[in-house]
Amino acid sequence: MEKNQAYLLNLLDYNSNNIEELRAYAEENEVPIVDRMTLEMIKQIIRIHKPTRILEIGTAIGYSSMQFAAIDPQIQVTTIERNEQMQEQAMHNFEHFNFQKQIHMIKGDALEQFDSIKNQSFDMIFIDAAKAQSKKFFELYTPLLKHNGVVITDNVLYHDFVADIDVVRNRNVKQMVKKIQKYNEWLIQNDAFTTNFLNIDDGLAISIKGE
Repeated sequence: MEKNQAYLLNLLDYNSNNIEELRAYAEENEVPIVDRMTLEMIKQIIRIHKPTRILEIGTAIGYSSMQFAAIDPQIQVTTIERNEQMQEQAMHNFEHFNFQKQIHMIKGDALEQFDSIKNQSFDMIFIDAAKAQSKKFFELYTPLLKHNGVVITDNVLYHDFVADIDVVRNRNVKQMVKKIQKYNEWLIQNDAFTTNFLNIDDGLAISIKGE
């Protein structure tokens, strides 16, 4: 499996864009960004589903926001970030890569920013923030999602701990993993959405509204 992934990652290098240079920065500075295989899967979903308005919860340095926006100049991304250092870095990157007109950042805790966008609607929501809060993010923002809209949640397998929680020794990590387990179970039983899980990288949940 590892050889297969290495092979596929090498293939993806043929399609790399300038934004990809931020991956090296993120790795060197331990900034969490979406894994490469996961990113390519999400980009393919965007090409198929063709959303024009995307809400991202968790900006970090703006890597995924820009990757989404780069697919089509018609795409508008609203992204929420609470960390001031990440906000500053992301804004710099949006300007450096010329995405200021496509990406709008909301600064603050996503659990407190609903009123900032409550009159907007979205075709897709990408949840990639505090893992223990995914259910709260989902419940808070999916009323803004259009019928047949897509919610993508990253890290639903979290370092393989979700499937094998007994190996987790750290108490805080174990509590977070339990919340991810409960979130996954809640997702699959949510009748308002059809959800499928993908076992790539750190795990991906794809939920379609109204299916």
